[in-house]
Amino acid sequence: MSESVLRLGTTEDLKVSVGRQPLPTVLSLLADALGAAVQGVPPGWRSAARAACPSTTVQALGPAYESHGLWLPDCLSPLPLDTDAVPAQLDRLAAVGAEQLAGEVAERFPAGVPHAWQRVLDRPEPFVHGYVEATAGIWAAFAPVWRRSRHLLELEAERIGIATVTGTLDSALAGLGPRVHRTREGLSLPGRRKDRESLELPDRRLLLVPLVSGTTACVLGLGRRGPSWIGYPVPGLRELASGAATANRRARDPLEAVLGVVRARVMRLAHRGLTMGEVSSLLCCAPGATTHHCKLLEAAGLVRRKRQGQQVRLLLTRRGERLLGVLAS
Repeated sequence: MSESVLRLGTTEDLKVSVGRQPLPTVLSLLADALGAAVQGVPPGWRSAARAACPSTTVQALGPAYESHGLWLPDCLSPLPLDTDAVPAQLDRLAAVGAEQLAGEVAERFPAGVPHAWQRVLDRPEPFVHGYVEATAGIWAAFAPVWRRSRHLLELEAERIGIATVTGTLDSALAGLGPRVHRTREGLSLPGRRKDRESLELPDRRLLLVPLVSGTTACVLGLGRRGPSWIGYPVPGLRELASGAATANRRARDPLEAVLGVVRARVMRLAHRGLTMGEVSSLLCCAPGATTHHCKLLEAAGLVRRKRQGQQVRLLLTRRGERLLGVLAS
């Protein structure tokens, strides 16, 4: 298999964020179910994904996986930063117009559109409907697993956030699963074309998307619509698939069991006396979401906010210190 190289340059000015939308995971499960790209999906999950893809859908999606892995036009690819619910995102995908689809297919195949894709362009409705139907079916079957994975996704967002703030991003980028490799040039990725491809990173922005699908999962969004993103296996996936992850996590972290994952992390960060901006960065949360969690902890008398010049620092109260001392693992 060929490789693509995403050139990063120095990571000091690289703007990295974490996306936690479910549709990239659904796309990984779809690729595995169609046999387009093995994603290391556990057998039970693979069976559920295949059951959600009727034979008519598999046939309609043939052009997307006949050539090299699974390729979809950008207009049909998920947006990992989308804040809308899954049904609303699927409605937008279903409304993709024939003209936009034709333009992106022609750009993907500049030497000439293959016959299979030309048939799609001549009559796009079965392809688009099949794709949306398969995506909706897999999501309906997989939504409970996604909800159970929330703590793993939050832990991974914290790991990347800490790496960004502490200048250890290179180490974090070296741990994006077995199919993404850190090189001197940048990141070596599974190839999308037969020849080796060199890719640039627009605006120095990179979105990392943990996938709750398989241990060798890799889904790429390197088109022109939105930021470039890389999907990779969320750490702890094996434990989640075995049903042990949630129980083990709660057993070894009573603070999270009492306060919830995010507010437990806010408490630990308040113990370090960080600014609200630093707390938001480490949590990979929007400032408004961080403020919401802090207000709840303030109301409970566990933290307080103190203004110092133009900055606001988050600090533990005595009650918060006592709780942290008793419950923190």
